[in-house]
Amino acid sequence: MTKIETLPETDSFKQRHHDAAWAVLERFASGLADKARHQGNAISAEEIEKSLAILRGQPRLFDDAWTAVKAEISAANTRRNPSIRNDPFGRLLVSRFAHLLAGREAGDLEHGALSRDMLQPFFHAIRMMVGADTIEQIDSEIRSIVETHADEDDDMRDATDYWDHLAENPLVSKQITMVFVRMAMHFADYEKRKKWFIQLVNDNMHRNGTQWEFTENHFIKLVHALFRDVRAILASPERSALLAAEIDHDKVSVLRTVMANIDRDIAALHNREAATWQD
Repeated sequence: MTKIETLPETDSFKQRHHDAAWAVLERFASGLADKARHQGNAISAEEIEKSLAILRGQPRLFDDAWTAVKAEISAANTRRNPSIRNDPFGRLLVSRFAHLLAGREAGDLEHGALSRDMLQPFFHAIRMMVGADTIEQIDSEIRSIVETHADEDDDMRDATDYWDHLAENPLVSKQITMVFVRMAMHFADYEKRKKWFIQLVNDNMHRNGTQWEFTENHFIKLVHALFRDVRAILASPERSALLAAEIDHDKVSVLRTVMANIDRDIAALHNREAATWQD
């Protein structure tokens, strides 16, 4: 089966890298085409190799692509370094599943709580699925709202009730919900994406000396908590109609299927846990 390449979204990091790479290929192809036109539409393998050698001798040929890569690395590091406490967007994302983290309602790691070591891989997964440019735009808009509603020395900025208040802001709530809508769309092939997500988290965790692993059970609890707002939208005819008008009906159908898969998983998990308690 021929694999059909999906074009990257406009103005994304992938699109910039895509454009830079194609600019190089087009330059190479244009040079070969000019040579062929001057030689009766015939060109030898030796001439192709010579043309490639000429390109290899241009030290600034890949500057555009490298600039795009460096910009993405810088953006990723910027998000990695600040603590969650000083990152409004990050705190709002984590607020959806904070109760699952060790030391909160979920208890300790031995009883199924999430280690905080999985937070950075989680953000990495979000960026991969939603897109770096989209994340940066939403992050900037949320920071603007924070600056509008609180001074730098406002004690409420780091208080739990402040973040609860911020999450209820209609503009903030919609932005965060749409992040999870976009993320959920990537779970259309649910089992495949589940395995990918679990492996990505485990492969990118800095365990700080612990041997904790992010398991399928952790994943099920995490996505069930993450997508609660998406589930609420789909349960409301009015809200689901508005969402369909924004992202189209087919995508809403995909979301319903994803939520059904998660509901199936969470029900099976609860049955396993109940059986364990009975034993």
